[in-house]
Amino acid sequence: MSEFMAVSAFKTDSTDRVVAAISQHLKTYGVRSAFVSTMPGPNDRTDAQVYLPVSGWTVVLWPEYFNTHDFRLVRDVAATTNWLISSVHVYDSQYWEHLCLVGIRELQVYNSQPSFWKSESPEDFERISNYESDPSRLALQIGVPVRDIEAYFVPADALDDPKMKAYADDECALGNFWVFTDFWRRIGITYPDVLKGMAGILRIAPDFAD
Repeated sequence: MSEFMAVSAFKTDSTDRVVAAISQHLKTYGVRSAFVSTMPGPNDRTDAQVYLPVSGWTVVLWPEYFNTHDFRLVRDVAATTNWLISSVHVYDSQYWEHLCLVGIRELQVYNSQPSFWKSESPEDFERISNYESDPSRLALQIGVPVRDIEAYFVPADALDDPKMKAYADDECALGNFWVFTDFWRRIGITYPDVLKGMAGILRIAPDFAD
């Protein structure tokens, strides 16, 4: 099954502030939302799963097909809160993209398959080709040696073997989009055990995709 997913990590211990910031962004675009702390289970089409903070990071797992919205949202939220935010989305299981920023300053934008749109969408190819993929500023901001994370940012078509790992203790190979969870772990972000440790669900009106 192909994945169209998005997940964002906000450097704050306050789930209330994260929910408020997201809700304000959605309201700006006329999209209704409501936070619910207890319910039987999330609707993957409309519900953002908000997880309790771990190591100072609050993670939000977005509804399906939110992968075209998360970067705009975190740019707006970072600009209004001055938070450090890392956001990842996946397109059709083909590639993953990462945006990290603090306030209005973008630290890195990366695409794991930058040549993917070269034939089908030259405009997207050109846009992605201009990404600032060097992780140096990201590493400096977070306080980790750049050598600890740079191996995660090798384009898939440049890998000698897509099954190779950046580190022996990583869970995923570099050619697997889930490798972003290993990268996150290196910078202190824990990808959530889905449905465990949730603070609640932010139910987003279905018209968010319009």
